[in-house]
Amino acid sequence: MEHIIKSIVDAIKETKFENNTYIVGGYVRDKIMGEISNDLDIVVALPNGGIDLAKLLHNMGISSRPVIFDRFSTAQVIIDGYKVEFVMTRKEYYKINNRKPDVTQGTITEDIYRRDFTVNSLVMNVMNSKIRDISGKGMPDIKAKIIRATSNPKSIFSEDPLRMLRAVRFAVQLGFSIEEKTLDGIVANAQMLLHISRERIRDELIKILLSPAPAEGIRMMIDFGIMQYVIPEIVNLKGAQQNKYHDKDVLGHTLMVLQNTPPDIIIRLSVLLHDIAKPQTKTQDEKGIHFYHHEIAGAKLSRKILTNLKFPKETIGKVLKLIKNHLRLKAFGDELENLSDVAIRRLIIQLGTDLELLLPLIHADNISHAAAYCNPNQIPNLKLRIATNIKKINGKKLPVTGRDIMLHFELSEGEKIGKALELAHDIWLKHPHWNKTEILDMIEFEGELWKEKK
Repeated sequence: MEHIIKSIVDAIKETKFENNTYIVGGYVRDKIMGEISNDLDIVVALPNGGIDLAKLLHNMGISSRPVIFDRFSTAQVIIDGYKVEFVMTRKEYYKINNRKPDVTQGTITEDIYRRDFTVNSLVMNVMNSKIRDISGKGMPDIKAKIIRATSNPKSIFSEDPLRMLRAVRFAVQLGFSIEEKTLDGIVANAQMLLHISRERIRDELIKILLSPAPAEGIRMMIDFGIMQYVIPEIVNLKGAQQNKYHDKDVLGHTLMVLQNTPPDIIIRLSVLLHDIAKPQTKTQDEKGIHFYHHEIAGAKLSRKILTNLKFPKETIGKVLKLIKNHLRLKAFGDELENLSDVAIRRLIIQLGTDLELLLPLIHADNISHAAAYCNPNQIPNLKLRIATNIKKINGKKLPVTGRDIMLHFELSEGEKIGKALELAHDIWLKHPHWNKTEILDMIEFEGELWKEKK
């Protein structure tokens, strides 16, 4: 970002923008914390200043043509591949039950107090890099690792309820805690999330899940009363008793699995929802507690949840695939003694590239069970055997088609073709080096379809 800032500084020297142009928000916060930031928001303390400065940079060949949002006096440009946002200092007025504010020009002080949290309220003069803490609380709160509302918490959360999710997100991204009055404002306004679009909620949920502390983020959402307006089914996992394989309730187990996974949104969404149907599938008999087919019911429920949150169809499809298959190795134990190479090859073929997502999910699930049932070596052992079996398959595909079977056995289209193809697939998984003729000959030896025809 430094070269971008320098290009802006050079452009505004001896213009009206000099000493009226400030960097604000995450970039300044991260700079104080010694972190690198690619988040560059610039505020200009002049009427229509953000749009005018963006136009100036474009006319000088420094940036792309501005994308202008007149209602908010905001302009976005691209400089050297980075998106930079420019806005005039402003004040906002919210009407009752309207999340879109009326915007007018304001002072730099008014602009600061309209922002959400003190840690994001510092401004830095681009000309001399001097940082101002207008609220007087930004610097101390960064040092104390506190998320605090810049003004009355109940007001800022009722004006834009998404700020409640942003508070959780910043807390888990930065490792900060939420100040008491700010927290009270979240609890008091949690139901206001009903007025926020599902897309905006989805985007904040993604950032929470991809943070260094996703489990803490989900727990905070539950404890603060937010989750019931995002994914209410998650709340039902709290206190849901499990069987002997677990030493935690369903929520505790889910959060432990979540924290044990890499920061991939497909994996973490799958983990968050992998046991979502346990409460509704729970049964109990003399042998204990059971959750029969909870992975199938969970995939069905997850489709509804993710569709409601406006996730892309491709994302939903991958998540459902992982949920349906997360129990696939459950019966084979830590050493996989009874898992055949044929079953491993079938797993490779059926999961394809999604196998790389499924394995860390299963491993995290395994090591989050009770100590006697955690199978810590299962996935490491499986990866070794997968490597061996991939070499045998070596990118090959089943060399027999339905048309091959029809011609070879003089069959017309119908159910028999499908059964014969299934048999061909099983034969090929046992003998991946066989060609079409060898597989058809084995079908003829093992199969019954053509015997009935003859």
